[in-house]
Amino acid sequence: MIEDLSMHVADLVLNALRAGARRIDVVLERKGDRLILEVADDGRGMTERELERALDPFFTTKDRPEGIGLGLSLARQTAEELGGELSVHSAPGEGTRVRLSIPYEHPDRPPLGDLAGTLVPLMISSEGVEFTLRLADDHSTWVLNSEDIRAARGDVPGYGLLSFLEAKVKEGLESIGLKEDA
Repeated sequence: MIEDLSMHVADLVLNALRAGARRIDVVLERKGDRLILEVADDGRGMTERELERALDPFFTTKDRPEGIGLGLSLARQTAEELGGELSVHSAPGEGTRVRLSIPYEHPDRPPLGDLAGTLVPLMISSEGVEFTLRLADDHSTWVLNSEDIRAARGDVPGYGLLSFLEAKVKEGLESIGLKEDA
């Protein structure tokens, strides 16, 4: 099982970027007793043959050494070990949607990890890619998107942007009752 859930997010977002995605939506939602992580993109998508093998360890559509094909396999392992589910939907030209649903209170659930420090640098350094991060629970929703980042670029000088946005994501996590180390 992977060390923390933010590593799954990083892997899925990097897969989307390598697939040429121009739009990436990341959702982290606590719904009832479930923690749901979903990454959807409009990248090249996978053929039926690729999709059939996508969860196999070491299967990759990337050239080596760029990828070794363990990301989706590790996400499946996380789901299976916790009694959760992993689904992957993809089609050529339509992109890919990966959804991991696991029990929130499971004693072996990996911690969320540094979601802000993992995702924000990818969001601000991927020119031409529209991102949406949606954090939600049964009562509220918090959203950060590329439009918000462009607005912050005008308001926050230089290197302060990274810290500013990471703090905003942490505020969003707190607003839905999640903490990075839990």
